[in-house]
Amino acid sequence: MKFTCLNKGNGFHLPPCYVLHVSGFRILLDCPLDLSALTVFSPVPADFCPSLLDESSNCSFHESLNMESKSAKRHKIEKPLDAKDLIYAEPWYKTLKNLHIWDPSFIDIVLISSTMGMLGLPFLTRSKGFSAKIYATEATARIGQLMMEDLVSMHMEFRHFYGSEESDSPQWMKWEELELLPSFLREMAIGQDGSELGGWMPLYSSVDVKDCLQKVQKLKYAEAACHNGALVIKALSSGLDIGSCNWTVESPEGNISCLSSSIFVSACAMEFDYRALQGADLILYLDFSSEDVIEDVEHHDNYSSPTTNNLSTLSDEDNWKELNECLLRNDESIEESKKLAFICSCVVDSVKAGGSVLIPLSRLGIVLQLLEQIPISLESSAVKVPIYVISSVAAELLAFTNIIPEWLSKLRQEKLFSGEPLYSHIELMKGKKLYVFPAIHSPNLIANWQEPCIIFAPHWSLRLGPIVHLLRRWCGDRNSLLVLEDGLDADMALLPFKPIAMKVLHCSFLSGIRMTKAQPLLKILQPKIVMVITIQLSSSLCNAILSLSLSLSLSLPPHTTHHHPYTTTHHTPQPFNSVY
Repeated sequence: MKFTCLNKGNGFHLPPCYVLHVSGFRILLDCPLDLSALTVFSPVPADFCPSLLDESSNCSFHESLNMESKSAKRHKIEKPLDAKDLIYAEPWYKTLKNLHIWDPSFIDIVLISSTMGMLGLPFLTRSKGFSAKIYATEATARIGQLMMEDLVSMHMEFRHFYGSEESDSPQWMKWEELELLPSFLREMAIGQDGSELGGWMPLYSSVDVKDCLQKVQKLKYAEAACHNGALVIKALSSGLDIGSCNWTVESPEGNISCLSSSIFVSACAMEFDYRALQGADLILYLDFSSEDVIEDVEHHDNYSSPTTNNLSTLSDEDNWKELNECLLRNDESIEESKKLAFICSCVVDSVKAGGSVLIPLSRLGIVLQLLEQIPISLESSAVKVPIYVISSVAAELLAFTNIIPEWLSKLRQEKLFSGEPLYSHIELMKGKKLYVFPAIHSPNLIANWQEPCIIFAPHWSLRLGPIVHLLRRWCGDRNSLLVLEDGLDADMALLPFKPIAMKVLHCSFLSGIRMTKAQPLLKILQPKIVMVITIQLSSSLCNAILSLSLSLSLSLPPHTTHHHPYTTTHHTPQPFNSVY
């Protein structure tokens, strides 16, 4: 087996991407987009209104903006960034820097583990020569389709403003233009050595999305798919979000488990099915891209797992029971519940003060929980304000979540069996506490508009979608609140809206397996080989991984062999091999 890491990943919004060579097949795991890179672009200028500008006046307007921006860049030296430093052009979208150099015809299989890992797929499927078989869970395929359609819809505002691109290479991508950018923006756009410039591509169309979905084979959890009579592929619940999964691949060379970001006890999604990963010949442990894992270790430098340190004094049956209890403790879910309760309290405080609240979170499970808990908090505080959900796909997405019990947690399934709806948003809509609209200029929204209010709207990059116009409306209101998720450079994201008077709440949600649970997990799974992908890690995390290896009775050999710049393989005659 060969392994090639294309991207190390960066938390929930940018999962890792890599290629496996197994039994003569090349398998690509995930095809995400780096949507955080959109922050190098300016959102559509505040003066723009599609109904008031004809095509000719529109062109002259954005041309004058470009001239002002270029003039400012030419005459300035390095100084703190401001909005004029951003790129004023129709955004292109950043694919993985190493994926665009691959010949698509060389890829045989694509495995999609989450909706975020699907957003770059139409770029691949529309490529000449692409003929790979794509596998995804039914829920991920449907939610991913809606998210891609929403992205296309939001991007149309740029098309209306800037017009259609006449060239395959826009003006901003020319070297003389890139050299005018401040060093920070230039590095974001092209990387330190310029190698990332080729990863930028114009956004796909709705037709591309439709064609892409026709090439996806949709699977249920634990459903076996036989590929060419040589491989057996299964998707197993990861607990990260609705439809997210870990993949297992059975081949003549052995059984491989691809362990991506997972959560043991999930409030919405089906729980992490870790027991189905037992007995694998190789586990690819790719969960170190999550900030939760790194912070968990760096705040506990002297890493150890008290549960597994005392296992030698217990019987095998007691060992097994204690390890499982360790993994299924609800301490993480309690911590996440406290975070949501804190967000709700901040929301209530803002609307009490007369401010409005903007929530551009993209994580479906978190959004669904907030849609349930915020109305409860408002009612307990005797506050009545409308809650709006504004998105071109919001109605379809909310309807879909109420008809998929097999993809949800046991607690949600029990609600269905007791005659209750899976989620409360249907009742809230009937009670006129929650309103869903496809666009910010919808006549029904304008007729129903009321302030203060609470709004869920895309996009989390703060560069496109309804959030741009709403943020401009309230950014100067010190009583209003913006809720952002970690993983985005807040200073860059908020640059076009400065000065900011409104409050900004940064939230970090659990996105992977914490190190304290990795050790007992691997004790249970008992793989023959563990490959851990680690890139640019702190000494604390490196020490924790070494501690994990030692706790599994792994002896490190006197020599190492480097298979890839992102991995180091350790050969050992012991029952386990560690790659880290």
